[in-house]
Amino acid sequence: MTACREIIQFMEKAAPVELAEEWDNIGLLVGTRECIVKKIMVCLDITTASVREAVVKKVDMIITHHPVIFKGIKSLTQDDAKGKLLYQLVRNSISVYSAHTNLDFAESGVNDRLAEVLGLKGLEILGKGPGKIGFLAEEKTLSEYIGMVKDALKVPFVRVIGKVDKGVHRAAVFSGSFDDDLEALQKGEVDVLVTGDIKYHSALEAVEAGLCIIDAGHFNTEKIILPILTASLASGFPDVEVFHFDKEEDPFNTY
Repeated sequence: MTACREIIQFMEKAAPVELAEEWDNIGLLVGTRECIVKKIMVCLDITTASVREAVVKKVDMIITHHPVIFKGIKSLTQDDAKGKLLYQLVRNSISVYSAHTNLDFAESGVNDRLAEVLGLKGLEILGKGPGKIGFLAEEKTLSEYIGMVKDALKVPFVRVIGKVDKGVHRAAVFSGSFDDDLEALQKGEVDVLVTGDIKYHSALEAVEAGLCIIDAGHFNTEKIILPILTASLASGFPDVEVFHFDKEEDPFNTY
């Protein structure tokens, strides 16, 4: 039998807690370390849909990327959306463990995986954040690289900030929300950055600085870690059924 604490130890070896940003909230956020785990579900977020799936499939533990509890909670009632979800988890004895920025920074974590699917080799650290810099085996035009990003992440469109007059050879990735470290992009002599979120004023500054950024969506730049994490857990715990919730959807729609 496998206890929740064993799953936690496994996760914290893969994504050490000391890698997390100070403002983050990671670890076991719901449940107990001593519960027996027979079935694990991996997903990005705790939502009505993911909790429903966990309850129906009698899941004992959910591993998420985004913390189910992030901002401070001053009360816990069923009268609000968050409280209702937490009540369902507790009532059904479902533990929730979240690996967020520590998984972004981790070796073979979100950014390493994003760089891999986008064809980058020879990875280096991008500035002080979790992002990575690498190079393409073959130089591409910006249009070609945009097509490659859309194909790799299975997205119909991306937003592009700035332009590249020369070809794309040296690129960077920063999964989720870019931390606005434009100086790191300049120092790294990056042709283009692929990220999931960028603020309007940061976009303006990037254009003024002659930088090029591809905004592929927060959800799209992070979902790529789920099958990898699922396979890793399944390999580490052959007596536990592990699956990833593949019905998650980007909350942003386009028309």
